[in-house]
Amino acid sequence: MASDKVCCIDGRLYLYKRESYWDPVAKKSRQRNSTYIGPCDKEGNLLKPARPRVESVHSSFPVGALSIFYAAAQDLKIRENIERTLDVSRPVASLVLSLALNQVVGRQPVSHLADWTLRSPLKNWENLDPENVHRESYLESLSALCHPIGGGIDNPGLELQHVLNNVWRQGSREPAAVYYDVTKQPYYGTDCPFAALGHDSTGGLSTVVGFGLVTSRDHHHPVLCRPILGSKNDTLGVRDTVNHLKDFGFEHLMMVIDRGMVSEENIRFVTSAGYDQLGIVRGWNKESWDYVTQWPQEKLEQPQFVVERSSGEVAYCRAWTASLFGKAKMRVAVVESSHRACQEREARDLALKQLMQGNLSPERLRQIRAVLNDVVEASPGRHGFHVNEKAMAEADKGLGRFLMFSTDLSMDAEEMFHLYFQRDAIEKVFETMKGELSLGPIRYRRADRLEAYATVVYVAYLLWSWAERKLKENLTTMRTLRKKYTSLSLARALDIVEGVSWVRFGTGKSIRDWTTRLTEEQEEILKSLGATRYLPVS
Repeated sequence: MASDKVCCIDGRLYLYKRESYWDPVAKKSRQRNSTYIGPCDKEGNLLKPARPRVESVHSSFPVGALSIFYAAAQDLKIRENIERTLDVSRPVASLVLSLALNQVVGRQPVSHLADWTLRSPLKNWENLDPENVHRESYLESLSALCHPIGGGIDNPGLELQHVLNNVWRQGSREPAAVYYDVTKQPYYGTDCPFAALGHDSTGGLSTVVGFGLVTSRDHHHPVLCRPILGSKNDTLGVRDTVNHLKDFGFEHLMMVIDRGMVSEENIRFVTSAGYDQLGIVRGWNKESWDYVTQWPQEKLEQPQFVVERSSGEVAYCRAWTASLFGKAKMRVAVVESSHRACQEREARDLALKQLMQGNLSPERLRQIRAVLNDVVEASPGRHGFHVNEKAMAEADKGLGRFLMFSTDLSMDAEEMFHLYFQRDAIEKVFETMKGELSLGPIRYRRADRLEAYATVVYVAYLLWSWAERKLKENLTTMRTLRKKYTSLSLARALDIVEGVSWVRFGTGKSIRDWTTRLTEEQEEILKSLGATRYLPVS
């Protein structure tokens, strides 16, 4: 709470607003003058109001988002853990932290990063010496993330990820389940060992670098981030990922993996490591087709089998134990979505109509034949094909259906359904990494720098997910925002605080730091995320 305080300076009396604040270093409450009111008498009566004269604006820097993520870094003691894990000095650890903060806020290339850092409050927050902040110092800090260090640690970046995993897990009751997926990012450079011709995000072929990401189940904190050869098939990366998780000390995990990585070999390797796997069967063979069609619609669409996705879409899911992927016992579940069945039927009927009408381009004709391959046969006549009614009736049995599996025999149908479709969140993680965190395009040429960059991305996303988690937990305490939003995403919160700036004014022979006046919404967000303690008093 603020109170008036009379201060004597050079024999003259002045009135100030005095406030209490918490000193996180000394871990005790302190007092400070927050606002100058004007000259006063001995009793504290104001003689005339202050009229500060501002001669010029020295600098201004957008600080809303940066203060939020810096507060997250302080919560997790990121710099201290970097310093201890990498065995580097505090200035080097501060530069590694600023690399991650730049990834999530600044998005500046290394060549411009020193200028961004020195213009930002990071210089004050981390007590950086401007003479030691330059392009070469940032390259040295990247090297600290990838060059072998003492204790037999060949990849210190991965060791840092392991240490930070233990930090965020201390304050989280995350279930023993993780989601794993791969994204391919375009590579713009002359040469890189991880860059190769592969499928990009549009499905075409281009020079790409892969990134494998493992996230936790509930809060979607990063567990592992590493570069992958762009041409490497996604199914081949599962073995390396499992080995890394074992090295991190994870035991009895449930791994939820995209259908593109499902194979008998991968399932065998995952289970041999002591983990379980949950996924969807890719494509059809006789065994899986018999499973997915064994119940007619009226036997499956029963109230006891209904399930609901977070989007509100309703489906039916029924599980049992059967052999699959060479294992004698596997938990198997058939899922039917009426909405999906309707879409598949409409797409098939439209393709049949276009095929009958003719005048199709060779490319479109190939696409339609691929869709209708199971129900259309070549025959003499005007159209040159006919519909196999028996095959059509058989195909109708599988419309809108797919097959799930789990190596954990204790899971029921609803558990399998909800756990698998929580993996939708990892798609949102990749959207965030490619959007707000600017994961690509990739320009690093050296393999070690790219491995170091993967750890920078890990730290950046950890700061994002930690701030997102705190925002959700504290929304109920924000009276102004609670009236306006039933839920508030971190991206929206960052939009609200976008106008908050750290301004330095020149007044006479001195320069004073100020924060632009906060709205109620901005103050609620920054205070709930612990960011206000790093801003100068307005």
